Amino acid sequence: MLAYIFSIWMGFLSPSDSAQVAGVPDEPYLIIHNIRIEGNRKTKPAMILRELDIAPGDTLPGMKIDEVLKRNKNKIFNTNLFNSVDLLLEPSPEGRIELVIQVTERWYVFPMVIFELGDRNFNEWWNERGRDLRRTNYGARITHNNVGGRGDELRATVQFGFTRRFELGYNVRYLDKARKSGLGFLVSYATNNNIAYQTEANKLAFLNTSELMRERLAAVVRFTHRPKFYTFHGVEARFQYNTIADTVAFLNPRYFLDGRTSQRFLQLDYEFIHDRRDMVAYPLRGHYFWTELSRMGLLPGDQISRTSLKTNFALFRQLGRRFFWNMNVQGMTSFPSVQPYVQYRALGFGFFEYMRGYERYIVDGQHYAMLKVTLKREVFAAELHMPRLIPLKQFATIPINVYITTFGDLGYVHDPTRFEGNSLLANKLLYSTGVGVDVVTFYNVVMRLNFAVNRLGDRGLFFNFVRDI
Repeated sequence: MLAYIFSIWMGFLSPSDSAQVAGVPDEPYLIIHNIRIEGNRKTKPAMILRELDIAPGDTLPGMKIDEVLKRNKNKIFNTNLFNSVDLLLEPSPEGRIELVIQVTERWYVFPMVIFELGDRNFNEWWNERGRDLRRTNYGARITHNNVGGRGDELRATVQFGFTRRFELGYNVRYLDKARKSGLGFLVSYATNNNIAYQTEANKLAFLNTSELMRERLAAVVRFTHRPKFYTFHGVEARFQYNTIADTVAFLNPRYFLDGRTSQRFLQLDYEFIHDRRDMVAYPLRGHYFWTELSRMGLLPGDQISRTSLKTNFALFRQLGRRFFWNMNVQGMTSFPSVQPYVQYRALGFGFFEYMRGYERYIVDGQHYAMLKVTLKREVFAAELHMPRLIPLKQFATIPINVYITTFGDLGYVHDPTRFEGNSLLANKLLYSTGVGVDVVTFYNVVMRLNFAVNRLGDRGLFFNFVRDI
């Protein structure tokens, strides 16, 4: 078995290639006389045409047809409205060239039963929380990801268990005829009996009680603007009101600072994205740049004053027929040095702000920097067609791609407070290395199993659902 895996890695055994875009005539120049869309029963044609940099009447060099079709195919797929996208060129009886866009729409309405972990990730729940099923969330969520066929998103959540949450959100993808600007709204209310009130040995320490320990109320308005294909701007205004029980403030006066039991503030964020990745869910080529400037505390009566700047840059390159390489650099700086414990976060939270091999830990801090490098080899790529087993067309074809990876991470978190419970990993060079397997399938699901070793000498298997940035 090991010899087989090694042979695939080195390229001696190669699974069959995935299907390529076909139908390109052998001509020096091609004139696109018409564009036809097939398979969009729900989605408005304008949503698809918005993503194209091709229009009827355009003349394209024959040598670059494959590149142009693949680029536009990926842009349509990255709308997250379709399971599959194909672009074909067909000659018409009059000798003209027609661009045919064939799409398979996703299932857009999801009434879902919620059953998920309440902890940061699977590894923390499995190793640190005793696999306690009481630390799970359950309930119901309904989402509609293509309201009116215009890509609008509706989400409603009723959740109980570890975190009780009631949420309603609506996002208008495009407000204007030019399809460049959008607007979103969100209202959320959440409560907990069991919360992380402190950091001990760079792990979260929880209060376990039957009494209400925390309430959170948020109202959000978000404006987005996409002036070009690959550039995004976002401005978000958030009103947040948080309260905690007296017990939490007594055990950790830093939670909201000065022993407060409430925290109220208005927050304003600006986000800029330049995204040239080929595939959003699991990119293999291109680059990505993201930055966010955030200000908490805009009104005189706000109970927090915090400014932060975060940046994330990722580069993706193909090294050979099935070899790929990617690098990710990210960091954060924030002010002032004394901040509420609940906002004093550096590494260990969210999709991107973690280091492989440190999934069981968090690192609090004012500033951080991190470098992640990955080499991967595609070992399997296929589409499983199971119409008899799965009668719904949106689920009958399951794409599966498998990659073997090796990686190395470097990071550093600066904590000027030098809090004892954070001292194991803060203000030290952090590093890890390992090997893993990534499985990519439909609906942007990426499953990752890594074997990693970190600077503490911890080693083991770590499982995650991730986004590959």
